[in-house]
Amino acid sequence: MKKVLLTLNNNVISGIEMFSILLAEKSDKSKYDFTIAIPEKGDICEVLDEKGIKYITFHNGTTGKYSLSGIFNLFKIIFTSKYDIIHAQAGIAPCIIGKLVNNALLIEHKHGLDFTIEEIENMNYIKKKYESIKKYFTDFTMTGCKADKIILVEKFGYNENKVKVIYNGLEDSKLPEINKSKKEKFIIGTIGRLTYQKAQEYLIDAAELFIRENDNFEFHIYGSGELYDKYKNMIIEKRLENKVFLKGYSSDTLKTILEFDIFVLTSRYEGIPYVVIESMKAGIPVISTDVGGINEVIANNENGLLIKKEDPLDLMNKILIIYNSEEMRIRLSQKATEDFKNYYTLDKTISVIDSVYSLVNQN
Repeated sequence: MKKVLLTLNNNVISGIEMFSILLAEKSDKSKYDFTIAIPEKGDICEVLDEKGIKYITFHNGTTGKYSLSGIFNLFKIIFTSKYDIIHAQAGIAPCIIGKLVNNALLIEHKHGLDFTIEEIENMNYIKKKYESIKKYFTDFTMTGCKADKIILVEKFGYNENKVKVIYNGLEDSKLPEINKSKKEKFIIGTIGRLTYQKAQEYLIDAAELFIRENDNFEFHIYGSGELYDKYKNMIIEKRLENKVFLKGYSSDTLKTILEFDIFVLTSRYEGIPYVVIESMKAGIPVISTDVGGINEVIANNENGLLIKKEDPLDLMNKILIIYNSEEMRIRLSQKATEDFKNYYTLDKTISVIDSVYSLVNQN
């Protein structure tokens, strides 16, 4: 049995944490013994305890950065525990430590690149060199989409044979029961951290445009983050308090998505986030910016609609198209659900990861 360390730099549950939990819970227990490393105890611990997944803390704090004390503690953990596989989910530090202290299979998993195409083109030499050097501390790099792999290979000199594309997968299980019979409004919703990347301000701008066309709707924005006050003030300034609602953190994204009539993603850059896969599984029509790996999953006008980033008018128009056409809503929904079952189940994700894990001691 191979000992696997999955490292996180967060103690609440978002997409990366969900991936790690599903991987540890559903992989073959006769082959792999998983431990998840988190900075400090937090919301994720309740889920880990419930599912019987082992975890350790390395006292990194909650900033999402590896502190010196956190790195030192993680060094001691990796040095003494002799893991066969170190699968770093958020940051290269665990792979660097693994390179120094043992012979583990080292994997950095980039669930999404943290910069736009424009930022890559204007990246200074030091930053580009830093991103390029990371490949020397891993045996493999995993990306969430083909688009990110291409960037790593073409812009940062990665060996394409050492970059593996792993699409996020979900269990093909029964959907939660949701009672929509009493709903009076058409709900346009999104779920994501309130950050520059997710760009929910363009959803608020679209809501302002949309109110001129139709009054039978509400916009629900789920998530927490540093831009909460900015978005709250935008809503007040645009007098949208009765139309746009900041709903806070959602602990059950699939159940929340089922309350929507349309799911919208306004991100400036992405890999392939779980919320898109969850929306497809739930059969909720998706409108998303055409960034990163999104168009690898959403085929425009087939299983969803794609829009230009930072363009609230385009977003409003696409919302109106779906709102005004029941036939389109049904068609997009059915195709999205079909594609989920064919391509984005958890079994398929774990199968690809297992093929990489099986290479331990061969590098």
